[in-house]
Amino acid sequence: MSLRARLALVIALLAFLPNLVLALTLGLVGEGPWLPLVLWLLLIALVSGAVGYFLARSLLRPLEELTRALAYLSVREGPVNELRLPAPKEPPPMEIALLRARFGELLQRLQRLMEAREAFYGALAHDLKTPLVSAIRALEYLERADHLGREKRVELLLALRRELTQAHLLVENLLALSRLEARTPQRETLNLRALAEDLLLRYREEGRRRGLALTVEGAGLARGERLLLERALANLLDNALRHAKTQVRIRVEEGALQVEDDGEGLPLPLEALAQPFRQGGPNRGSAGLGLYTAKRVAEAHGGRLLTCKGPLGGACLRLELPSAKEL
Repeated sequence: MSLRARLALVIALLAFLPNLVLALTLGLVGEGPWLPLVLWLLLIALVSGAVGYFLARSLLRPLEELTRALAYLSVREGPVNELRLPAPKEPPPMEIALLRARFGELLQRLQRLMEAREAFYGALAHDLKTPLVSAIRALEYLERADHLGREKRVELLLALRRELTQAHLLVENLLALSRLEARTPQRETLNLRALAEDLLLRYREEGRRRGLALTVEGAGLARGERLLLERALANLLDNALRHAKTQVRIRVEEGALQVEDDGEGLPLPLEALAQPFRQGGPNRGSAGLGLYTAKRVAEAHGGRLLTCKGPLGGACLRLELPSAKEL
């Protein structure tokens, strides 16, 4: 049954029931005649039904107008930032006006989200295109440069590797973010020390090339999805490798991973650095996306990413997670 039919029925019953009680009372007290009372009740029922229908239609007219406006928005084509609720034909009641205002706010929020997503994908396309174009140009140069010596060729190949690694890092972070949007993390009990040591093996060569000592200390367990936590820790480690002077350390605790270096420290608050593609300058691109991904992974697991103070004196980022002992 529609809302209009229910409202009309309620109004009709409110009008008819008192007359029914009155007619029955008069009939019982007067002991007839019943025929005029029955005809009177039929007439009252018809009038009550008509009154209920017209009153329900009048009361629901502003709501039906809002429904038509929303239906118009759902079929209208064009940019989201051009969508607007049509103005009402007559001033609506306070409750409907408030509902229209809330729908307007929801529409504005959707427009802001779409604008942010478009800016995100635009910056992503730019930052993904830059290393790929650089790699293509390096390959084209190597293809023609038969005169290059071994030292110069190795230098170009290392530059090519860095550009492709940057593109690969962007793709890995996007995959991690897509997993977070598609489903909740699949939690299992993880040995954080083993996870950190496995990751350090992958970065050992990069650390040696940069002249950095990579160490891990401590032990602990946590509940989380291994692939996502590996990506978050890899982003923190990658950030530390770029800024460290001589060493990078991973400290493992129960339900926490802490990555610190002996560099200059964070140039901006973590809230600003963890905004993808917004920090500008040489740190633009994968750095912000990496910290943003680490922050989202932590929050998806019921944890958090925060700054801390370490003995090395540089940047120190702490990834806190639900401990296996707490569950």
